[in-house]
Amino acid sequence: MKLNNYNLITLLTISSLLVIIISKYNLNIQDLFYNFYSDQLAQKQVDKIIQNQQKWEWVGYTIIPIIILIRSSLVAICLNIGMFFYNMEHPYKFKQFLRIALIGEFVLVLVGFSRIFYFYFIKIDYTLLDLQQYYPLSYINFLDLEKIQPWLIYPLQTINLFEIAYFFVLVYGLWKLLKNKFLKSFEIVTISYGSGLIIWLGLVMFFTLNMS
Repeated sequence: MKLNNYNLITLLTISSLLVIIISKYNLNIQDLFYNFYSDQLAQKQVDKIIQNQQKWEWVGYTIIPIIILIRSSLVAICLNIGMFFYNMEHPYKFKQFLRIALIGEFVLVLVGFSRIFYFYFIKIDYTLLDLQQYYPLSYINFLDLEKIQPWLIYPLQTINLFEIAYFFVLVYGLWKLLKNKFLKSFEIVTISYGSGLIIWLGLVMFFTLNMS
């Protein structure tokens, strides 16, 4: 049975919720948060922050499908624009490009499960900062983060094998949709998604610089 976009969003939402819940209870997120801020704030302040987080955490759960939809839609828009710049007239609808992007989202879910595996079985002694800065199979894991400017951390995290896998999922999905040469689909994704990724990285770096 071929899953439609609504089914994919539902599966992605459930998978993302599992990642969050498993991380919360198996990686001791609350204890890490408390230990991280206990040296900077008074105990009452830390307790208040944790209480507020617990009070509003349901909001984070409810917006998961919205975040998935927005992120996938932006990627689908990039692919659609890529088709336009290649002067390729096609009968395909936006929802078909969205489907390709949604399938790619499962690679990002694997990132979450990989992070859980790493901190639960391999690096069992870690801090909140370790959890935030670690990205599975990323180039940044070979660097000394203390010597790296904060605005460079996210771009360096992006250099990882999961990003490469995500890229090729998009290429394969477009190739299956267009039924053209694989290299042509590779080129379209490189130009369209690649350009979108560079713009996104630039925005993140800009805001990080302005907030630091």
